Amino acid sequence: MRDTRTPLPGRTGLEIIAAFKFIEAATLIVVGLGAFGLMNAGVADAAQEWLERLALGNGHRIAVTAAARALPFLAAATPRHFGALGTGAFLYALVFLVEGVGLWRGKRWAEYLTIGVTTSLLPLEVAAVYHRITVVRVVTLVVNVTVVVYLLWQLRAAQRAERDAHSPVSSL
Repeated sequence: MRDTRTPLPGRTGLEIIAAFKFIEAATLIVVGLGAFGLMNAGVADAAQEWLERLALGNGHRIAVTAAARALPFLAAATPRHFGALGTGAFLYALVFLVEGVGLWRGKRWAEYLTIGVTTSLLPLEVAAVYHRITVVRVVTLVVNVTVVVYLLWQLRAAQRAERDAHSPVSSL
């Protein structure tokens, strides 16, 4: 059986990307749990009351802005919306976990999967940056483009190494 793991020199980059994928997955799991928790009317009311106090209080500017943006969504959302948000968050977390485990183990299929998933989300990220430029959006876009470029470079290097290993050596 052919070894489909990335050779050791490229492992550090893959492990960094894998760690990033694990962080993304953990974040989405927290979002999913929060969304499912908000399906309970009592929890949703308490969250709305807390956000209103935060928006009106003397909190940090970022927290006040986040609360002000979250309030209309929270007021209009139904349990079905929260269920869909939670399910979507868990599904994306699962994809990120699969990518992370595969990259951590140096599996080539994980590199292809990560390229495909990350590339498919780039148009949404570009649209978000075009709609409104923020530091977080720009950094996210740059990181994801860097991940795709790095993984493509890794795959090309692996293909070259494999091709060189199988080519007959000419003796002069």
